[in-house]
Amino acid sequence: MANVANKYAKALFDVSLKKENLDLMYEELEVVNHATQDYTKDLKAIDSNPNQPASQRRQFVEHVFGEANGYLKNMLMILANNRHLELINSIFKEFKSLYNEHYNQDSAIVESVYQLSDEELERIKALIINKTKLAQVHITTKINPNLIGGFRVKVGTTVLDGSVRKDLEQIERKFKRVN
Repeated sequence: MANVANKYAKALFDVSLKKENLDLMYEELEVVNHATQDYTKDLKAIDSNPNQPASQRRQFVEHVFGEANGYLKNMLMILANNRHLELINSIFKEFKSLYNEHYNQDSAIVESVYQLSDEELERIKALIINKTKLAQVHITTKINPNLIGGFRVKVGTTVLDGSVRKDLEQIERKFKRVN
């Protein structure tokens, strides 16, 4: 299903780029994603109900998402027709990935033992940009007392681990090799 979600996201991304409303599309799709995040099971039930015709699923989309821009609403209608409403969250993830790639940006999760200062976050942001060659990084912080000290950064699939815990694990592995 990820491949299906990717196709929907790519089509929506391409039309948004062509119509020069990429940022608006991202914002609206993000709102739809947020609104449906806790209702994936319900959307799946709507998709899989054999007694519910496509017209009822389209009415549902019209009622819930009627204020969305035309292109997004059209995609949601297609999802309703094809019994793919449950893919909304996956489509957003794929769209976000395309959007971030287009703007050469990404989100990063910075874990530390304590709340980092703005100055520390700016230095970490500069480090991330230097290592990843991204133009922009959006940072979310998370307190993780298991790190003991230092910090760990996750950007996409890349992990930059400068934690004391990692250092101790590396020392432990070296000792095991010596024995």
